[in-house]
Amino acid sequence: MKALKTIAYIGFGCLMSACSSPKTEEAQGLKTIHVAVDNLRTDVKLSEFAEAKLIPLPTSDDVLIGNINRIRTSEKSICISDGNALFRFSHSGEFLGKIEKKGQGPEEYKSISDFVIAEDENVWVLPSDKSSLMLYAWDNRLVKELKIESSYSSNMYRMGDKLILNNGNFMTENNKHTLQVIDLNTGEVINRFLPIDEYKAKYLYMIENNSFSSGKNDTICYFNTAHNDTIYQITPNTCEAYQTHDWNGKNISANFYHQDFLDIMDFNQKLGEGKIYGTTFQLHSDNYQWIGYIHKGKGLYAAILPKDASQQIMIGKVSIDELNGYLMSIASDGWTDNKYVTGYNEIVFILQPMDILEYIDEYAPEAMDDIKKKIQYTSDDQNPVLLMVKLK
Repeated sequence: MKALKTIAYIGFGCLMSACSSPKTEEAQGLKTIHVAVDNLRTDVKLSEFAEAKLIPLPTSDDVLIGNINRIRTSEKSICISDGNALFRFSHSGEFLGKIEKKGQGPEEYKSISDFVIAEDENVWVLPSDKSSLMLYAWDNRLVKELKIESSYSSNMYRMGDKLILNNGNFMTENNKHTLQVIDLNTGEVINRFLPIDEYKAKYLYMIENNSFSSGKNDTICYFNTAHNDTIYQITPNTCEAYQTHDWNGKNISANFYHQDFLDIMDFNQKLGEGKIYGTTFQLHSDNYQWIGYIHKGKGLYAAILPKDASQQIMIGKVSIDELNGYLMSIASDGWTDNKYVTGYNEIVFILQPMDILEYIDEYAPEAMDDIKKKIQYTSDDQNPVLLMVKLK
């Protein structure tokens, strides 16, 4: 197995935001939400719909984090992967431990494609170079290796003693489904969901970083992909269409995908301006749903959808009260993502200290000393600051 690196849908110039009254339809049990994507605002504060907490990460010779490719949280800790090692912190940012087993040995991995936190706080690692799941303890010890069916997944979700792997559109001789459900006791595939479209299997190879989001309890989760307007509700034994989105007439038609594109670049070139890719990520709370989408030629946005009849909010950037109005983009500027959905009503953004200080220097220089204290600034190459966000 060779797990391919997750590609986030990023690098588009993010524009601003909008408000509109939501419109919802029910059709044969499937909810359709009409999103007013054309109505934009530029003055949205994160505090309007969410609560946020800054978590500066300490920097030392033992705690040097590279480009973050996954963040997971539990009640006890925040765990971070940079592809080479795993770092564990308390929810206040205190460093708690590290797993680093990069190498070619039998108990090592070439790189970390993804990981999940086990119930006992150990971690299941999906290595890039093995058809295995590797369970590590925080004393850097391999507890267990579980052989699994070869997979191209670089994105997974744990549900009790079951693990759901997202294979995207990578079709193999043994697997022709996007989702595989694996029993963590045996390594066996116990269910497969969502047959892969043979046309998309020829050119749409990306797997989003944020394909899964948590339900209110640990018996369900939600699954999304950028080239499908439907969100699915998943249990270890079922997969049902939960919700679909009408992007104000800008949806990509199913027929468009069923063409003989040379590759993803050919697909993007022929896709008309103004079309919308949905859904790149999603987040649920009791009162809101947050869904990400890409508007071709304009940027990456998120729609804040109230679950009552109040106004929708479209955002591309939001100002952070805790950082004197610092404008945070919902998209990053490279091939790594700047956000990770980590639980029910929880998403964590990665902020770079120098970006914050450059903004403050230009727009609020009088607040510089206070901001440096808040982000615990020590040097230009210190570790990132996390912003843990929960919808109200």
